[in-house]
This record gives sequence, structure tokens and C-alpha cells, in this order.
Amino acid sequence: MRIFKNLEKIQVLDERFYTLDNEIFYPSVTTVLNAYPKGIYFNKWLKEQGDNADTILREAGEQGSNVHNAIESFLLGNEIYWFDENGKESYTLLEWQMICRFMEFYKCVDNVEQIEMQLFSENHKIGGTLDLICIIDGKRWLIDFKTSNGLYKTYELQLAIYKQVYEEMMNKNIDNYGVLWLKSNHRTDKPPFQGKGWILKDFSNNHEHNLKLYHHTRALWDEENPNFKPKNLEYPNSFKK
Repeated sequence: MRIFKNLEKIQVLDERFYTLDNEIFYPSVTTVLNAYPKGIYFNKWLKEQGDNADTILREAGEQGSNVHNAIESFLLGNEIYWFDENGKESYTLLEWQMICRFMEFYKCVDNVEQIEMQLFSENHKIGGTLDLICIIDGKRWLIDFKTSNGLYKTYELQLAIYKQVYEEMMNKNIDNYGVLWLKSNHRTDKPPFQGKGWILKDFSNNHEHNLKLYHHTRALWDEENPNFKPKNLEYPNSFKK
């Protein structure tokens, strides 16, 4: 949402797009990956939830945003609190548990190079935001934080194209990439990449296959969105009788 300074109108972009000049817009990687099949289990779950599905998905999105924002704030050098000085809860119990799991993982990080980095590629006509580039045991990792109930194939495709765009932009190699899953069902510690309730899942070995699947998915998305650009919806900011 973009709010103009004079507050005469509010302009809403109904999709996630990236631009450098406000003239050429490229879709986000996650927008493109909506074209990838969700699978029979997701569709079954969606059907079972009925009218509650949208509410559940929205709450899950808010939960993920809260955890992401807390991790970003910590990595930027800020102190984060479960309860503030007035005793007000800043995060739910589950959110704080996932933040604590990140802190366990963070012990194995040697150096942080990028946080919430904007990606933009004219070559691939795509944009995105990566969560973390860090060094672990001398290797450069590209890591995405996930708070979902499961790991999905689209995560692998997302990180495969992120790797390509990052390497083109920065002229640096990514040695490994994967998902730091903060809501896993793992109940045993296997240092350095697994603890109780979290795991760093490495997808690097399937890179070429993941990249091929991404390009197939992009072809499907392009077929259905031949003139892609954000659809601007404008509304008045206030009413007075």
C-alpha cells in the first residue's frame, strides 16, 4: 500500500511487484510460484476448512511476519522482548518459541552478510526479498525462514531462483541454500543444523532440477499473465457528510 503525503487518496497494489523506475514491473518470485500445483493434501485441507480457510491462512501469515520481523530486528542489533516494560505480550507463545529456535540456530553462524535483501533481475524479469545470507563453517548460505506447518516444493524453487539472481547481482557464489524451518516436528538435537522444533533443510543438491521446475512454472504463469503489471485501485481516504 502506498499512501500519498497529501492523504487525498490511497493507492493499493493488488499483487506483489518490484520496480526500479515505476514503469517496468516484475512479479515477485512468490507471486509466480502461485502457479505451481498446491497438491492434493493442500486442496483437501482447504476444502475441510471451508469458510475458515481464509482466516487461518491470514493468521498464519501474520504469525510468520511477526517472527520474521523479530529476527530481522535482532540481527540489526536491537534487543527484542517477549513482554514489554508494561507487561504486555509482544509475541504469542508459539511465536516466541520459534524466535528461541532461531537463536539456537544462530549459534552456528559465523558472519551475517545480508538481511532482508531486495533482489531484482532484468534477465529473469523477477523480484524478491531474501531473508539471510550468512557464513557457516566457511560456506556462504542463502537461508529463508519458514514458520509453516510443513515444507513445500515451492520453497526449493524459490531459493533456486534466489541463488541465480543473487549471484548475478553480487558476483558472489552461494555454496548452500535452504530453509530454516522453525515449526518442524523434530524432537532431537543433531548439531549443528537440527534442534528440537527446528531444522536447517539444505536444498542445494537438487539445484539444477529445482531451477528447471521454476522456469516451467514461470512459463505457466506468463501464459496466464501476458501483460503483467500491478492493478492500481484508488480509493478516497475519508468521507464527510
